[in-house]
Amino acid sequence: MSTSLGIGEFEITTVQDHQGMDRNPVEIYPAVPALAWDPYREFALDPDGFYRSQWRGHLISSSNGDRAILVDTGMGPGPHDHTGKPGELPGSLNALGVSPEEIGIVVITHTHGDHIGWNVSYDAGVARATFPNARYLVARADWDHYSAPENSNEAFEHSIRPLEALGVLDLVEGVHEIRHGVSTLPTNGHTPGHQCVLVESNGETGVVTGDLFHNVAQISEPDWCPIFDWDTTISTRSRRELLDRAEREGWTVFSGHLGIDKSIGKIVRIGETASWSAL
Repeated sequence: MSTSLGIGEFEITTVQDHQGMDRNPVEIYPAVPALAWDPYREFALDPDGFYRSQWRGHLISSSNGDRAILVDTGMGPGPHDHTGKPGELPGSLNALGVSPEEIGIVVITHTHGDHIGWNVSYDAGVARATFPNARYLVARADWDHYSAPENSNEAFEHSIRPLEALGVLDLVEGVHEIRHGVSTLPTNGHTPGHQCVLVESNGETGVVTGDLFHNVAQISEPDWCPIFDWDTTISTRSRRELLDRAEREGWTVFSGHLGIDKSIGKIVRIGETASWSAL
């Protein structure tokens, strides 16, 4: 089991925030017949037929003196209803020897609540950036969509909109170079502006996938879409294109929600079927 891997001059490390809820695949993937899960039950579901998501971010660091990049900030402080316990992301960063002040850039893969929860902290109702020296990169398409009154929600208003008034928000479009070797990669569909983060260095490539997929069965079945996808036609195309490229070019994939024992892996081909190989 790996929780951190080097990609050339960079190190990408999972930063755990909290365990997510146990998910019933029939409810999360309602278009997928229950029997279709049978070939995947042994490794994609637990003995009770559920799967557990994990809430996390990813830390991208290098030895060149640049401040670290944090991709996504988890669900936030909590306490969370399903466990009664608080989120752990600041403590997880501290265990890695990283303070909030050492984060130079926060990249948001998309603006769902379980990826933005630690963006902003509140003191007596006054918002402040949790990572005070960071610029926060949000896809313009997500900002435009969710800032519209008819699409807004509590998580967006609590953890994304304040970034503008705090003067730390940068809206990005398309492939955006964050710094040399690190860039956003649009993979729309889960949300209007969903983006992965691509890391390229010394002939190696890693990709942080956000919510491109939620369960390892989607590696073999990229047409399977969870209820959370905003546009399933677009999300399917994005998932197929990125996973095909990751397999073809040998990328290391850092997943957004897979269990900690299999969250980092490669896309491998077994016969005619693509599969997940955890590292």
